[in-house]
Amino acid sequence: MEDNKIIILMDHTIHHNEHHAEDFIDIASKLKEEGATDAATLAEEAAKDVNEAVRKLKEARELYKNKL
Repeated sequence: MEDNKIIILMDHTIHHNEHHAEDFIDIASKLKEEGATDAATLAEEAAKDVNEAVRKLKEARELYKNKL
């Protein structure tokens, strides 16, 4: 049963962080509209970082599932 809780937590965290990455892209777009290109670039980089973390967590989830 503990195995299911870990997978559920990982799924929740993946979904949650995917939404954060989308939010960061929206923020970057708004910053660009305001002419704040340096800030927009950082927001875009933050989205990439979150997407990379999500990718790694998905990989960890698959490794864990394969262990079960």
